[in-house]
Amino acid sequence: MLLDGRPAENSLYWYRTMIVFDQEKLSAFFETVSSGFERSPLEIILVILSFLTFVILLIIIYRLQRRRVRQQQRRLADGRYRQIVEKLVLTPSEEDLVQRMARYLKEPEKKYLILINQPTFNFCAVKLRKKDATSTTDIAELRSRLGFRLQGPEQIPASSAELPEGQGLLLVATEERSVRKAQGRVQKQGPRSFVVQLLEAASPFREGEAIRIYFQNRAGLFSFDSTIQSVHNGAVQLQHGEDIRRIQRRKYYRRRISQPVAVRYPGAEEQPVLSTFYDLGGNGASLKNPGKRYTPGDALELTFLAAGERFSLIAEVLRTSKNGEVLHVRFAPMRETTRDRIIGSLFKGAVPPRVGS
Repeated sequence: MLLDGRPAENSLYWYRTMIVFDQEKLSAFFETVSSGFERSPLEIILVILSFLTFVILLIIIYRLQRRRVRQQQRRLADGRYRQIVEKLVLTPSEEDLVQRMARYLKEPEKKYLILINQPTFNFCAVKLRKKDATSTTDIAELRSRLGFRLQGPEQIPASSAELPEGQGLLLVATEERSVRKAQGRVQKQGPRSFVVQLLEAASPFREGEAIRIYFQNRAGLFSFDSTIQSVHNGAVQLQHGEDIRRIQRRKYYRRRISQPVAVRYPGAEEQPVLSTFYDLGGNGASLKNPGKRYTPGDALELTFLAAGERFSLIAEVLRTSKNGEVLHVRFAPMRETTRDRIIGSLFKGAVPPRVGS
């Protein structure tokens, strides 16, 4: 049989020869490729050094850029600080105080935040007072200069300088044999002191006397210590206090009390039933359940006397306890002036709570 004009056996021989020839070329190709990966130790070291040099160069460039950015940020922060200082006309001593407070910032160069951000100011003030108690008066003065006040009734104050005008206060001077107290309201805030207008006609306090002050907002009941600086026409001037302590976390102050209260359904023709308060607060009360007749969900009319003033309030029974013998009620919405009078009545005739009790 012929293939391309040649005998079959010759064609087969040629085909086998071509296969052997291709295998040799393939082997030679792989040998050439593998020889490309063979390098001397010197060449390997040079490659590694080149790679390390490249990485080090990248790190240097990154740090230089970061340093440049930080320097720019410092310049901007210092410029911002200078603008605020010039606007507020801070004294050198006040600037020194800001500088000392800035030590407690993660980035001290951003000390301008102390002058414009109230939480930042409070954080640094607490840290500095723990380190240097003598700075308390200067901190209160700077706080007043910056105009920091409570932004809402639910906020926790950091200083008496943050108390808003009109804030109700209870002033207490405790001696060994007597307790003198008076109610008042913040009348005016000053750099180093504040003025409280007393509700009583005459002040029971003396100039230079140390007193404890109690006040309340929606965050709870608070106290701080102060000193009477002056007494004039039913008003007292008090030194600012930076150590505000929270005594009670209730939204409204509540006190254990035992006094009679008349209870009936709102608008009912029946005579009220006599009961007794177990505790009373600005938002509710606990009282004896007369004959276990009332249950959760009932609306009640409560009539009682507090500090000589008569109150008549609508309340809802939230729950009962002690096998239905005690009612826990919440007052219906009322005027804040009424709530203030109820809370104020709880202080009259009673020794205020001690801190930590």
